Amino acid sequence: MEKVSSSRIFGTLMKQYDRKIMNKLHRSDYVECMIALTLGKRWCLSWEDGWEWAPWDCENVRTGARLEIKQSAAQQPWSRDSANSNIFPRFDIKPRTGYWPRDGSSWIDSLGRPADIYVFAWHDCQDRNVDHRNPEQWSFYVVPESKLPDKQQSIALSKIHAITKPCGVSQLRAIVQRKIRSLSMLKADCLK
Repeated sequence: MEKVSSSRIFGTLMKQYDRKIMNKLHRSDYVECMIALTLGKRWCLSWEDGWEWAPWDCENVRTGARLEIKQSAAQQPWSRDSANSNIFPRFDIKPRTGYWPRDGSSWIDSLGRPADIYVFAWHDCQDRNVDHRNPEQWSFYVVPESKLPDKQQSIALSKIHAITKPCGVSQLRAIVQRKIRSLSMLKADCLK
């Protein structure tokens, strides 16, 4: 039996993320990392320290502000032509019944959405230049959780567009900061 090196495994794994058109699972990880890096060093991904079951995706280490990141793309690996593209995206915004804390100790009953801000990322490029890895091709919609429809399980991009305007990656950090400053209280403050 041939011995498999860790560098070969790593190289094979990285090929999943080095594709112009990624599947939704790899694209989700990629977009979360892209957004966290764009926001700066005060932001970390919840799973960076092993909290893979976190109820939000990104957190500000100084303020405790929580982001939930949702993404979709018009071009999918299984639909290489525009006739089959995902041009009417919907994003999951289902309120949760609770969550397991970082230490995994005991379930926290908490009906609702535990993030302060939702960032909806939409990749609508459908021409031959489509590249999910290119941050400039993404549009971002930053929405305070309180502006999302109560008890609704999903939301269409057209409804998000009615709530807020899209921004590019170069404006994302400033808009997230502004939306967080506009909140009267962060959800992490409610636990203190």
